[in-house]
Amino acid sequence: MVLSGGGAKGLTHIGIIRALEENNIPIDYVTGTSMGAIIGSLYAMGYSPDEMETLIGSEEFKRWYSGQVEEGYVYYFKKNLPTPEFFNIKLAIKDSIYLKPQILPTSVVNPIQMNLVFIDLFARATAACENDFDKLFVPFRCVASDVYNKKQIVMRDGDLGDAVRASMSFPFVFRPIKIDGVLAYDGGIYNNFPTDVMREDFKPDLIIGSVVAKNPTIPDEKDIMSQIENMVMQRTDYTLPDSAGILMTFKYEDVNLLDFQRLKELESIGYNRTISIMDSIKNRIHRRVNYENVRLRRLVYKSNLPELRFKNIYIEGASPQQESYIKKEFHQSDDNGFTYEELKRAYFRLLSDNIISEIIPHARYNPDNESYDLFLKVKIDSEFALRVGGSISTTSSNQIYFGISYQDLNYYSKEISFDTQVGKIYNNLQLMAKIDLPTTLPTSYRFIASMSTFDYFKKDKLFSRDDVPAFNSKEERFVKLKMALPFLSSKKAEFSVGLARFEDRYYQSSVINFDDDKNDKSTYSIFGGSISFNGSTLNARQYPTQGYQDALVAQIYTGTERFNPGTQTYSSSIDNYKKNHAWLQLSYLREKYHRLSPKFTLGWYVNGLISSKNFSQNYTASVLQAGEFTPTAHSRLTYNEAFRANQYVSSGIMPIVHLNDLFHLRGEFYGFMPIFPIRRNEYNKAYYGRSFSEFEYLGEISLVCQLPFGAISAYVNHYSSPSKEWNVGLTLGWQLFNYRFIE
Repeated sequence: MVLSGGGAKGLTHIGIIRALEENNIPIDYVTGTSMGAIIGSLYAMGYSPDEMETLIGSEEFKRWYSGQVEEGYVYYFKKNLPTPEFFNIKLAIKDSIYLKPQILPTSVVNPIQMNLVFIDLFARATAACENDFDKLFVPFRCVASDVYNKKQIVMRDGDLGDAVRASMSFPFVFRPIKIDGVLAYDGGIYNNFPTDVMREDFKPDLIIGSVVAKNPTIPDEKDIMSQIENMVMQRTDYTLPDSAGILMTFKYEDVNLLDFQRLKELESIGYNRTISIMDSIKNRIHRRVNYENVRLRRLVYKSNLPELRFKNIYIEGASPQQESYIKKEFHQSDDNGFTYEELKRAYFRLLSDNIISEIIPHARYNPDNESYDLFLKVKIDSEFALRVGGSISTTSSNQIYFGISYQDLNYYSKEISFDTQVGKIYNNLQLMAKIDLPTTLPTSYRFIASMSTFDYFKKDKLFSRDDVPAFNSKEERFVKLKMALPFLSSKKAEFSVGLARFEDRYYQSSVINFDDDKNDKSTYSIFGGSISFNGSTLNARQYPTQGYQDALVAQIYTGTERFNPGTQTYSSSIDNYKKNHAWLQLSYLREKYHRLSPKFTLGWYVNGLISSKNFSQNYTASVLQAGEFTPTAHSRLTYNEAFRANQYVSSGIMPIVHLNDLFHLRGEFYGFMPIFPIRRNEYNKAYYGRSFSEFEYLGEISLVCQLPFGAISAYVNHYSSPSKEWNVGLTLGWQLFNYRFIE
């Protein structure tokens, strides 16, 4: 069999193989290119059509070409808070003077999954055939392209995973790999239907050819993939003389490169076409192989594949100190072996650190100890990174974000970063220093120094403050030390202690003359700490559609409050007001998304807070220091007394309709109920109302476009309080905050 490339269209090949096997037609040799190489290699190492269908229809296969990491392997322990960056510009310093910026990604598909999974898929077959593709269950060839020397590369031996990976590496979509020192790309560039390789290497009596591709046509000015295809792909001879064999050609106009969800449909097309010409095939091929006999031989072949068990680790691209750090993620002692599952967890742990940008693993079988040696080609990321981003909105939430960080890896991992955000409502400066230690129980330490302000205005104005000051503002300065330990696979346990100074400026009247009135000021000097268990596998920084996040946080604080009135009408005792505070608080948040169908996801949200915090000098100061319920991007930039309390419970649902890979229609509907609502008496003092006597709600509907560099959201929302509170807006970017002192 000779199988052409063609992306997802190559799923047609499975149906052809199924039809041939069911009719006892022998398949003695296989060659293929790109997707033909994937299907051909699976068949060559003992996969039945049913097993190929199961693999390609699985979520695991989807992760190959999406680059997504499954929830159980998201190593949240090393993650920093997400930043609102559009671009991350890497700067590599050489000899202290040479800067090498890297701005654009090197491929559309993140290779993080593919680099690893090809070990699980192909390493045992490579070991069994001793790097000779003639010794596979079915002898196999595939073709890659050497674009530097402008020629095809015929893969006859070596690492089977590398051969297939090279053959399928379509430029700009998949990152190429090196074969014998040269970058190898998709074999379809020079030979997308390798009948010549089949004839030269195997000299078969008859060739059955499957062609699901076509030569490049005139490119469409609006279709970038057709333009790229015309630039890189050479014309291929898709013909096959009748004397040489049987050719089946399939023409698809509406199947894209990564349409693997159409597996059943495409496989059926190949199967039905083959069945329709089966009499002709049988007339030309007289030998038969019993289907049950092939099945049994497959079972015997696969039962003899060496088990994936690893012993020695060899690392390229890292210093001796870095090698020590990396090896400790796999095992603490060189005498201990490890399984593929342990390899997988260590691999994702290492890549969750910003310092290592890529790990390319290879497994080579060592018959002396009946285990595999693991070879890791490690790419250490650039020392410096510049980040630029923010958000642009039709409301007052416009932000500019800038960040710079330095990172280094030796016996331990360290990072220093400086971030700033400037906007009408939210402003922040933050310095963070982090050290990760690869001890038996890994630990991470963060020192954070931060200064933030929130200015809340009466009305939203686009790109403008006018000259009217904020009616309420909050300023927060703190230093904090955090220690984290991994907890389960995608969570961490975190302990923190710190000092903070808060300053709230506000007006206690709803009628304000900004020309004459001066705001009151409350300041708080706080010392305290927290213990938390938190984690996240959400698939986006904002507007996620899969995964979960949760946080259970216990906190204790003590400090002093001071009140400074803005007018001289207060008594001297109020003017010198000072009060000590101490309180405990416990909070819990969980957000989770369930994919109920390919087009529909349902998310849910619960959040609660219990705090023993006492009231401040007056009602407004008390509400400004109360817990905030702000589940949406818009609510986080809005001051709304109705959604603040020292004790509350809340919940929400998020129905999501997936329009395509970029767009989704999102609903968010939340209910909020203070356990004890904070109310104001005639003296502007706070007191607790009757328990569970108030209920508030907010809802938002948005059309979201998730782009690699930022999210675009067109939204309309409604708050139950103030009455008739409706907002409409359009936002590009991310509305994300840095660390806060009280979590």
